[in-house]
Amino acid sequence: MLFMDFIAEIRSRHFVSGEDINSIARSLKSSRTTVRKHLLTTEDPVYHRKIQTFLKLGEFQSRLEQWLELDSRLPKKTAQNCTTVRRQLPCPVGDN
Repeated sequence: MLFMDFIAEIRSRHFVSGEDINSIARSLKSSRTTVRKHLLTTEDPVYHRKIQTFLKLGEFQSRLEQWLELDSRLPKKTAQNCTTVRRQLPCPVGDN
């Protein structure tokens, strides 16, 4: 699978710079059919992750979602900012 920036590079080099398919394929070490395929697409490339992982949020995810829900109902002046939310989270070991 190609990365989105790789596809964008192919499209910009051809449509903006006017570079031909052979030279793009050669410089990006890809086949001409791959380059041609991405030039023929009309939609912008979209990244879809099959499995969303929340390893770093872990146990805090549900608490953060509750805070965001509560915070969205509060007036702007009383809404929490990043600093107040961070103070409410338990401090990881080694961070003081």
